[in-house]
Amino acid sequence: MLSTIQRYVLWEVLKVFLLCLSVTVLMMTVGGGVTEGLKKGLPPWVILNMLPYFIPEMLRYTIPGCMLFAVCTTFGRMAATNEITAIKSAGINPMELIWPVLALAYCLSFFTFEMYDVCAAWSRPNLHRVVAESLDDTIYGVLRMNGSFKMSGLEVAVKSVEDRTLVKPRITVAATDTQPSIYLEAAEAELRIDPDTGILQLRVRDGNVKSGKGTSLDFSDEQVIYLDHLNSIELDENQTSPANLTLKSIPRQIKRQKTIIQETLGKIETVSASGNAPQVKALGDYLSVNQKRLYRLEAERQRRLSNGFGVFCFACMGIPVAIWRRSSDNVSTFFTCFLPVLLLYYPLLMIGENAARDGDYGAAPVWIADVVLFVIGAVLMYRVNRN
Repeated sequence: MLSTIQRYVLWEVLKVFLLCLSVTVLMMTVGGGVTEGLKKGLPPWVILNMLPYFIPEMLRYTIPGCMLFAVCTTFGRMAATNEITAIKSAGINPMELIWPVLALAYCLSFFTFEMYDVCAAWSRPNLHRVVAESLDDTIYGVLRMNGSFKMSGLEVAVKSVEDRTLVKPRITVAATDTQPSIYLEAAEAELRIDPDTGILQLRVRDGNVKSGKGTSLDFSDEQVIYLDHLNSIELDENQTSPANLTLKSIPRQIKRQKTIIQETLGKIETVSASGNAPQVKALGDYLSVNQKRLYRLEAERQRRLSNGFGVFCFACMGIPVAIWRRSSDNVSTFFTCFLPVLLLYYPLLMIGENAARDGDYGAAPVWIADVVLFVIGAVLMYRVNRN
């Protein structure tokens, strides 16, 4: 059971942490999300539908910083008012106050780690669904604001937008499994969602269309192009980034990549024997792409776990620095801690993640930043506790 003083310190840290987290997430989600969405021309109702799904994304970024701010505020004030000194004078080891806070940071590390899976399983699919279900309104809103729109598989530039009519549009549609790429210019066009199928339709009149097969056609009547691949609600896990996969699907994708690599190596061996150099090069490039994806998949779980444990490492460094500075100015104490985090932790984090994605030393490099910050925090903690 925790003593009264331990509960007091833990509650002070938790209180500041929750307040800081609430304000930060609210500002980033509502303030930043709404402002950026309106700037890009998204309809207000689309923005409001998207806001709940931004929260897990914001949490995984804000929890480490808010935990650092909370421990700097609490332990800095306690040191400034000589509460730490009084506790030492009473024969109580300061670690008796610190370990419950570190336990809290440890639990929050796993919570942050779980947020990555929540983002992959819930936030991003639902964001994709909201955009897919309102794709025509979204495109019209962006075109009215910017005159151009670009997303995976579709690029649109217009002279102007009059109600639901696109005036003199230039449209590029990427190739799909069922149709080649298309580039067209028209006098006017209109986007509609088919009420029966939910598929996005592009209706164009009086223009010219060129396909990826090299054919060109002038037309004056209305032509309809179905863009079913754009507002598909289902995400293809075989094509998506490993960062967007759930932990449950990563082993399945690793197995798939290994199969593809083995099959490609067999094809390269066969083609090399025939002396077909261009095909060998093409297969080599394909092998390289799939090998890089395999490295990223193998490092993804450890990458998320190391990012989550940044919360614990931030607390390990923030607590002794706050006690050492003995200042009630929590903002200056926070930035004293955050400066080395900014200059050391995040660069090491990026270096480690890039090394892991390149397959250097497996997934171990993703832990470099955490280990360095933890060692610094442990040394500082030892000195503060000794003195």
